[in-house]
Parts: sequence; structure tokens; C-alpha cells
Amino acid sequence: METQILGTEKYLWSSVLFTIVFVIWGWRIFDWIWLKPKKKERILRQQGFRGNSYTLMKVLFGDVKENSIEYAEALQKTINIDDETVPRVMPFVHKTIERYGKMSFMWVGPRPRVLIMDPELMKTVMNKYNNFRKNFKVTNNIVQTLVKGILNLEGEEWSKSRKTLNPSFQLEKIKKMIPAFQVSCDEIVNEWKNMVSSSKDGSCVVDVISHIETLTTKVVSQTLFASDYAKDKKVYKILKEMAAMARQTTRLLDLPGAKYLPTKTNRRSNQIMGELQKSLTSLINQRAEAIKAGKNMEDNFFHELLESELAEAHGIKNMDDLIGQVKLFYFAGYESTTTMLVWTMIFLSIHQNWQERARQEVFQVFGDRKPDYEGLSQLKIVTMILNEVLRLYPPIVELSRLVEEETKLGDYTIPADTLLMLPIIALHRDPELWGEDANEFKPDRFAEGVLKATNGRPAFFPFGWGPRVCIGQNHALLEGKLVLANILRSFSFELAPTYKHAPYQMIPAFQVSFDEIVNEWRTWYRLDGSYVVDV
Repeated sequence: METQILGTEKYLWSSVLFTIVFVIWGWRIFDWIWLKPKKKERILRQQGFRGNSYTLMKVLFGDVKENSIEYAEALQKTINIDDETVPRVMPFVHKTIERYGKMSFMWVGPRPRVLIMDPELMKTVMNKYNNFRKNFKVTNNIVQTLVKGILNLEGEEWSKSRKTLNPSFQLEKIKKMIPAFQVSCDEIVNEWKNMVSSSKDGSCVVDVISHIETLTTKVVSQTLFASDYAKDKKVYKILKEMAAMARQTTRLLDLPGAKYLPTKTNRRSNQIMGELQKSLTSLINQRAEAIKAGKNMEDNFFHELLESELAEAHGIKNMDDLIGQVKLFYFAGYESTTTMLVWTMIFLSIHQNWQERARQEVFQVFGDRKPDYEGLSQLKIVTMILNEVLRLYPPIVELSRLVEEETKLGDYTIPADTLLMLPIIALHRDPELWGEDANEFKPDRFAEGVLKATNGRPAFFPFGWGPRVCIGQNHALLEGKLVLANILRSFSFELAPTYKHAPYQMIPAFQVSFDEIVNEWRTWYRLDGSYVVDV
């Protein structure tokens, strides 16, 4: 009898304990999926923010499903060059602003994502990086791989990494890269000249984006890695395919654990990520062995990164982190410059008057001599054009930040565990800041500098702002000026008849028709390869 009573008591205590644990966990889950989101929504609405109401249907995906549908519909349409781009590139954000105003929010699962459209508040968010942290807690495996590196580091890790990398991107060091920029420019210009000279009518149609991409990747290989482009081609090919996969998969519902599903995309992404890991591991090990052997190495980003790692750990301590940094600079080093240059050529193809003004400026500054830093810094019209292109088609479309603890932002209180979205492209096209012609290509708005263009308000963030501003912006801008100067004084160009304006996350695809330049201001090109300058 005593045994039976003890057994019953043990069973009762186990049941009570199980019930307590179940209730505690049940309450935590209920708090996470309902109470906290509704509390955050209430706090935001009390301060004037508006958006879709949170429901239990939003627990897993928030507004992602609606976002995906609208994005797919937007990509089916072509638009005119002067049309507003935000409805196509960020359709859900555009509709949210239309429906609820600039002080609005959307849902990413049980988290609110608050839109920040005020330029002063944007600047505060980008300056106070300890309060507003980058949000790279994504489940998309391909995106995780692409952004791994300094982009997703925080706190002391980021500070240490940035300090190591900064010297490689100082202006004085970038000036020394100009000869390398010029070599790649000469190759592409000579190739186009050969194409023009072999045509019957003195003009030809060129797939510009592939040529510019080759140019910028060669520059990255030589200036940042002192590497042979022929050996790096496989790396660039893989990164390009991964970027395409990332764009494709981020439009889909992003289920936790989705990377483990046996889909065609997952199988292919795992395969190419393995190939990339192998290629970069081999590159890092070879260069590290050369440094340890005391061989004379070119002073560049890759060398300084490896020297710092080897000096601190007396060997490569974390290969995955190193691969992340190297991969990120291979990708980001060419992608943003390519995008900027191709959009610039599109706009100059359409606005021939600006193409001619820029060309005359290039000849006035350089004549028949090769571009140098002093001359490039005098190209006011070219700078205005590049700024206007970066305003209309910035390499950074939007920035995302995570507020981990309740934080004051201006007059507003942002609840803990809330996402902030800074839609850069929407800010750059805001008529309240830029005027009613905000969607039009008008470089002269920058004639008196960036601040004058927006009446003294900070509203131009193509490369971000503050301590975490894009480390490679000087590299991209100097390279962009030099490439454009070389193209302008060798060719006139216009869009091919087949071009359709359909921007896809700021990456254009187009063909351009080139004519060799032949008049008194321009360099003449003869089939024998000799040049005559008549000024």
C-alpha cells in the first residue's frame, strides 16, 4: 500500500511540474507571438506611426507574403526613364507610404519594421551605430554568405576590423592605384575601338554591362588583391551567380530551416559555395605562406588583412572569417562601381547635351594626356553627373537597423526588438527635399555642392553615412571618374533601339551603340593605331 501511495505522489508531482513548465513556456510563446507585438504596435500608434494591424496570421511571415506578390507584379512592368523607380524596386514600401504616410511601419514576423524617412533621423541612426545595430540575422543562407565580413560585424569586432582595413582605402593610397585603373580602361577602350573600326558604318552595338563588369573586376583583382584576373574569374562567376540566387530567393517566403530543403536552388547554392570556399582557402593559404616566407608583397588590402591576422594569431586562426572578408571585397568592390558606371552611360545616352558637356570638360582638363588625380579632381561637370546618378540609382537602396533595447530617436521612443528601415532611394526621390523634378535627371542641381542641392539638409546617402559609411566609396568614385573620362574622349554613345527601362534592384541591363568620335575637339582614331589630337 505504501508503495502505491508513493508512486501516486511521484506521478502527481511530475504532473504538477510538467504543467508548470508547460504554462511557463506557453506564456512565453504567447508573450512573444502576441502580447509583445501588440504592445509595440500600441506604442508606435500612440506616437503617430501607422501601418497594418498585427494579427496572429503575421507570426511567421508578417507582411512578407503581400510584399512578395507586389514585387513579382512590379517586375512584370517596364517604366520610362524619368518615372518614379520606388514603385518598381520597393513596391510594398511605396504602397505603405502611400497608404499610411512617411511615419509608417510594416511587419516582419512578430517584429515591427519602422520606416524612417526624416533625413535628420536617418543621419542619427547611421551615426549612433552602437544604439542602432545592423540587422543581418537572416535565415536566407545565400544572403548570409554574401554579407559575411565587416558588413555584419558589431561592437569591438567591427571597430577592430575597420581599423585594420582603413589604411588600404585612404585617399593617398587610392591615388597610387590610378595607373592600374588606366590599364584596365585602355583595354576596354581599345577593344571597343577595334569593334567600331571593323564595322561598316563606323558604329557598333555593345553589351556594355558585361564589358564594364570585366573592367571593374580586373581593377579589384589588381588593386585590392594584387592577383591575376584570369585566376579570379571563377570567383567572380560564382559571386555573380550567388547574387542572382539571393535576389531570387529573397522574394520568396523565407522559412526557418529552408536551406535544408532538397530544392534545386539549395543544391546548386551548396555546390557553388563549396567551390568558392575551396578557391578562397587556397588563395589565402598561398598568400599567407608567401608572407611568412618573407617574400616582398605588394602593399594592398589583402596583404594588410593577412598581415594583421598572422601577427595577432601567429597563423590563420579563423579561416571562415577571413574568407568572409575576402569574398565580400571581391563582390562589393566591383558591383557598386559597375552599377554606377552603367547607369551613368544610360543617362548620358539619353541626355546627349550632358554627354557633350562632360566630354568637352574632359578635353579641356586633359587634352591628349592620360587622366591623373589632379585633373580628375577638377572635373566639376563629371562629378555633378555622377552625384545625380547616385541620387537616382544609389548602390545602397535601403539600410536596415535593429533596436535591441528601448531607445529614443529624436522625439520618438522606439520599442526594444524593433527593426528600422531607411529607404535611401525613396529619400533621394522625395519631392519635399529635391523639388517637383525629383525623378528627373538634372545634374545641375549639384552645381553648388551636395548640401546646396537640398537647402542644407543632409539627404544624400548613396554610400551610407557616419562611422559605417562604405569603406570603398573613394575607390569607386575615383575609378568611376577615370573610366568615364576615358570613354567620353574616345566615343559618343546612345542607347540601342532594343533597350527597355526595367530596373531590377538597381542593376541595369542594356546595350549601347557606339560611334567613334571625330571632330575638332576629339581624338581621332586611325586603323593603323596612331592618334591625332586637333585642338
